[in-house]
Amino acid sequence: MKTEDIDKNLQPITENGEHLSPILPEGIKNYLIDIDGTICDDIPNEEPERMVTAAVYPDALETLNRWYDEGHVIFFFTSRTEAHREITENWLKEHGLNTTVCLWANQEEVTITGLITTL
Repeated sequence: MKTEDIDKNLQPITENGEHLSPILPEGIKNYLIDIDGTICDDIPNEEPERMVTAAVYPDALETLNRWYDEGHVIFFFTSRTEAHREITENWLKEHGLNTTVCLWANQEEVTITGLITTL
């Protein structure tokens, strides 16, 4: 599911007159997927030059794109730093991995498509 479609598809919920967190439609799931060691070889941040040439795992590519095409929400969560954002986003595009959002983490903050939230 595309990022801009998430809010359109969220369904409000109330229970006993109180609002609860909205949910996605029946059958639509949120997937939170790591990058290194999950969809490609495990590459440490200390060796960013390897990120450019990492081979995507074929089964991961097929499965994730099928889930995306079925309307599921695909979040990539990585311990790669903000310094690796451009390399990683280009790598995802070059390998044809469809994603809804990419979350970047380090010790003190999480970056979500440009929004920084202090932990």
